[in-house]
Formats: sequence, structure tokens, C-alpha cells
Amino acid sequence: MNKIAIKAQKDFLENLSHASPIRAISELIWNGLDAGANHVAVRLETDHLEGIEKIRVKDSGSGINHSEIQPFFGNLGDSWKKKKGRNNGRALHGKNGQGRFKAFSLGTRVEWNTIYDTKGTRMRYQIVGRADALTDLLFSDPVEANGDACGTEVIVSDTKDGLGALMTDNARNELAKLFAAYLSQYPDITIEYNGVRVDPLKLQRDRRDIFIEEIPLVGGETATATVTVVEWLMPAKRVVHLCDASGISLHETDAGQQIRAPGFDFTVYVKCDRFLELNNEGLLSLDELHPDVGYIVQSAKRAVKAHFRRKLFEQQSHIVERWKQEQIYPFEEKEHLNAVEEAERQVFDILAVNVESYLPSFEEADTKSKKFMFRLLAQALKDNPDSVQKIITEMLSLKKEEQETLAELLESTSLSNIISCSKTVANRLDFLVALDALIFGEDTKKKLLERDQLHKILESEAWIFDEEFALSGSEERLEDVLEKHAGFLGERVNGGTDVVVGEGKTGRIDLRLSRGNLLRSGELDYLIVELKRPSKKIDDSVISQVKKYAMAVAGDERFNGIPARWKFIAVSNEMDQYAKNDANQPDRPSGQVWISPDRKITVWVREWAEVINTARARLNFINKTLSYEASRESSRAYLVKTHAKFIPETELSEEQEGMDSTEQRQPQEEQ
Repeated sequence: MNKIAIKAQKDFLENLSHASPIRAISELIWNGLDAGANHVAVRLETDHLEGIEKIRVKDSGSGINHSEIQPFFGNLGDSWKKKKGRNNGRALHGKNGQGRFKAFSLGTRVEWNTIYDTKGTRMRYQIVGRADALTDLLFSDPVEANGDACGTEVIVSDTKDGLGALMTDNARNELAKLFAAYLSQYPDITIEYNGVRVDPLKLQRDRRDIFIEEIPLVGGETATATVTVVEWLMPAKRVVHLCDASGISLHETDAGQQIRAPGFDFTVYVKCDRFLELNNEGLLSLDELHPDVGYIVQSAKRAVKAHFRRKLFEQQSHIVERWKQEQIYPFEEKEHLNAVEEAERQVFDILAVNVESYLPSFEEADTKSKKFMFRLLAQALKDNPDSVQKIITEMLSLKKEEQETLAELLESTSLSNIISCSKTVANRLDFLVALDALIFGEDTKKKLLERDQLHKILESEAWIFDEEFALSGSEERLEDVLEKHAGFLGERVNGGTDVVVGEGKTGRIDLRLSRGNLLRSGELDYLIVELKRPSKKIDDSVISQVKKYAMAVAGDERFNGIPARWKFIAVSNEMDQYAKNDANQPDRPSGQVWISPDRKITVWVREWAEVINTARARLNFINKTLSYEASRESSRAYLVKTHAKFIPETELSEEQEGMDSTEQRQPQEEQ
């Protein structure tokens, strides 16, 4: 055997011999094509364990002339292909004589069995190399081939681990992507992989060629390029192949985030002669450094973006038309749309097309569920665009029967009403947690003595005392009467004037909250809440005062002849034992301390803990389904959003901030 003189260091050769399995296979195919082959076949031989034992790549090219072994293998960086440029009328892929060493990434032993023609006589010989001796490639003397056809077969043996991916259909698909542009340029060429033809056309959904003129380059020159966009029927990594004018891929780069094409699997081939020049100079792989590469690639990406915008518009138009025919499109037909309506529909169309493309559960849903989803999306885009992603996720996680139940519910009420109801429950649960912290916090309960803070907060949260007064408003006449008879409640602290409550702040100690509501035809309901200072326990004197006050207010001449019912409630942090006993009589509801003979006037006493827990219990019936958990953060956020100007300046105490948000405060003693 003879030895090839390879002009390269061992570490350089070892670096050349590293490649992914599919890349190594593609280099062996390119070698055959560059040798003028019209047919290249890759065959995988397996052992009894179905592992790859040998890899054979056979081409119908011109073979390797024995006299040209040195240029083929020894002169790395000075390949014959660089000088020749074309062979058999086709452009050449390799230019630096390095690709054949990629075979050693597949196995430790590689042999080339080649047949060539010399002066009408066909000769054969063998070249053998091992991965542990890359500088010592050996070759035999030529012998007559006995009429066999020209060509080369590369046999890789002693295969390495990790080649299992070559046995899958995906390997053939990857080769189809790599050779798509070249095979379209030269359709008479066939590549066979493990008995099956590599046919990019069968894997393509669509293909489009885009011609770009006068791309500005460095130095005032310009270039032209042809951009081929291939859309695949299977998933594909989005890459941009930089090719010569014949479609031979010289380098590839990631498509990046600039090209937004949801729902499309594609590869871009940019064909330009300038890439060939840069490749010959060894500059093409430096795509981030050489400005000409950047200019051409950016122009190509802009063209691809415009291409997919057009396709998306066409696709959306067809899909939207189908939705209209299915009667699930959430917008009514209008002859003329204003700018806002048109924008809303365009955004909805883009979003809904993506939902249908990416979410199999949507495609599998029935018409009623799809119609409901679209109504939900349209409403969310209009009212709260930030919530769209969460709404889609939550909606698609519903079971089929839950979707149907919700869709049926929408036949009787609107989506906004359902959302409003759920939001009301959530807000109230948050308010209860926040109120508990304000009233019982060591710091905040003192600050609540400031004028009109607690009073103003509770004015808009009257439901906490009685659900019937959730939406009722204050009535001037009632307030005048309450003020007139205030004396029955006993002398107000400092005669009703402001008092100092600490840190130089003043406040009114006792507050009255009143509400009027017309619940029944011709009859009014009134709610009057007497808020006692935290340090003032409800005792017999308070109960007596509130009774007298109730009778005086209800009997005022301004209410003569007006049918009405009156509910008076005194609220404080605590009750003494007398009040507790009076509030828990067997012949009356808990908390009721007096009822008038005509049953039109009732007087009640409550501790704040009981008020909060009773209100929470009412809400929990609905919340068992809603499963909303009020937290310290959500309750504080609600309080700030709704009652910001009435919240004490001091933040919640450390003790309150550390409370478990789900803990419910219990009455101090069993009533």
C-alpha cells in the first residue's frame, strides 16, 4: 500500500472529522455529485441488534483518477474544485478538499473503492484511512476493472455510537431540505437513501421564488439574489441557506425572530454569486462580520416577511369566510366599519387563526364551543387585551360538558354579566380580608378614627350588613331626621365635635351609616348603622339608646303616611355579657335585641367579627364554585383601588401582613 502525503497537522484533521451524522452523510453525497454523478445511493447495513454496522455511499460519478489522489486528499485548502468551478456542466459544492474527512465522524475506518477511466480503460483501486491515523491514508495500486462502471463507493465501518437517528424517516427528510434547491436546479439527479428516493417535492406544501435586484454592497457595488421559500409538510427548523447561483448550500444561518410566520414550517434558500466569491475567500461563514453577507441576508428576510404577510392575509381571509359560513364569527355583518371596528376585527382574525392553528383542542371542539370561545375572545380583546392568553388557556382546559354548560348559560345571560357576577364575589372576599385587617390591626384601628374614613368606605360596601342594600344610596331627608334625633344616642364625645385621636390627628368617634331602598312596591326599607368606637363595648346603655333612637326616627313626622320598614344596627369590636345575653334570646333571631309591635322596626347589635364572618358565609356558597382565594396582596390591591383616599396612611401592621389570607376571624365568644 502507498501513503498519501497530507499537508496538515493532526489536530486540524481531527477538527475536520467532526460533524453531525446527517451532515457527514450529506458531504459524502456532495462528493459524488461533484464527481459528476447523476445517481447517489446511501445504504445502511445493520447487525443482528438492528444497529448500524456499515454505511455505504455509492455514486455513478467519474471516480478518482489514480494520478490525482494527492489533489483529492492531500492538498487541503487548495481543492481542484476551487480551480475548476464546474463539472459535467454543474456547479461544484466542495472547494477546500475538506468534506471527505467528515466521514470519520461516522466510523473509525473509511475506505474509498473507486473506478475511473484512463485512455479508454477502466481501472480500480482502494483508499483506506483510520480515525486514529488521519495523516496516514493509504492507497493501493490500480488494477483493471473488467468493464465495471465508473464511480466511487465509500464504506464506513467500525461505526460510532449515536447514529440511531440515521435509521428514521427524519434523516431522509433532512437530506431533502439540504438538497432541495440543488435538486430543483438539476432535476435529472437522483439521491436514494436506504432504498427510498430523496424527493423534496413530495415533502413540500408550497414553493415560491422571489427575485431581488440591486442589493447595495460595500464599495457602491450591487448584487442580485433569488430567494426560494420552501414550505414543508412536516416540522422544520427555520434556517436560511446561503447558496451559490446554482442552489448549492455553502453555509446556513438561523432565520431568527425577524420572520414571523405562525403556522408555517419553512426553509429559505438565498442564491447569490457573491456568496460563492466570499466562500472562496473563506469569509462566508463570518456572516455576522462581513457586511455584504448581512446586506444580502437582510434583504432576503424582508422579502420573506412580505411573502408570509401576504400568505397570512390570504389564509385569514379564507378561514374567516369559513367561520362566517359556520355562523361562529362573533361580529355582525356591516357594510361600513369605522377605524376602531376594523382594527378590532383584524386583531381578532390574527389571534383566532393562531388559536385554530396551534391548539388541537379547539379544532376538536363542537360548533357551540367554538362560537362561545370566539365571543369570549372578542369581548376580551375589546375590554381587557392583557387577559386574552389566560382566557384562552382556561377556556381550553374546561371539560367538554363544562364548555357546553357555559355556552348554554350564555343563551340566557350575557358574558359580561357572568364576568361581573364573578368579579363582584371576588371583590367582596378581598374587601372582607382588608376590613378585618383595618379594624383589628393594632395600628390601623386607631387611624380609622380619622373623620369619615371607615364611614366613607362602608357607604359603598353596605352589603356587608344586609345584602338588600348593596346598591342603595343615601337619602337626604333620612339623614336630616337622623341628625335631628341624634340626642337619643347619648352625648357624643366632646359634644359631637372633633377629638384628638393620637399624633395630632382628630376624628369623630361615633358614626352613622344610613341607606334607603325601595324593595317592594310602595314600601321603603331603611338601614341605619351606628358605628361605635373600638374601645366602646356595646352594653345595656347602648342598646337602650339605639331603641329610643329607632322609635324616634321611625315616628318622625316626615315619615307619616309612608309605608316603611326600619333596621337599626349597632356595631363595635366587642359586647359585654349583658348585651350578648340580650342578643341571644330563644324567641328572636341571633343579634336582634328589639322588634316593634307592628314588626316594622328592628334593632340589632353586632360585633365586627360576626359581621365579617356572616358576610363571608353568604359569599362562600358561590365561592365553592368560583374557588377564589382572597390573599393579603389581592385584598390590599382592592382596598387601594376602590377606597384609596379613605385608607389610613399607616400600612397594615407586621402582624396583620403575616396573617394567613385564608384565616377567618371567629367571634371572641360563642353566642
